[in-house]
Amino acid sequence: MGAKGGHGVCLHQLGYMYHNGEGVDVDYKQGLAWSQKAVALDYSSAHVRLGTMYGQGDGVVPSWRRAREYYARALELGDRKAEEGVYNMSENIRTVTNERTSKATTPPSLPCHPTHF
Repeated sequence: MGAKGGHGVCLHQLGYMYHNGEGVDVDYKQGLAWSQKAVALDYSSAHVRLGTMYGQGDGVVPSWRRAREYYARALELGDRKAEEGVYNMSENIRTVTNERTSKATTPPSLPCHPTHF
């Protein structure tokens, strides 16, 4: 059947190959297109792949909302790999939140700051 016949695993594998440059040049657009075709067939690993792409901004505009949607569907389909994606995404959100919080609460180091006297 293969990718031309709409077999989800083949469509997903093509997306993976283009995304990672395995046997072909890296082409994020092709990777995204093939992965989306596999998602249309509700192939769980393709949902995980797109969740990762959107979570990390690999070839797409980063979107934690879209990543979460893809991971959630993969979990509904029983794909346990999505749990790792959700965990990694949560860690990324914590890191960004902590960085923003520490920048906002750190006083500027100016020559007239009280700690310089």
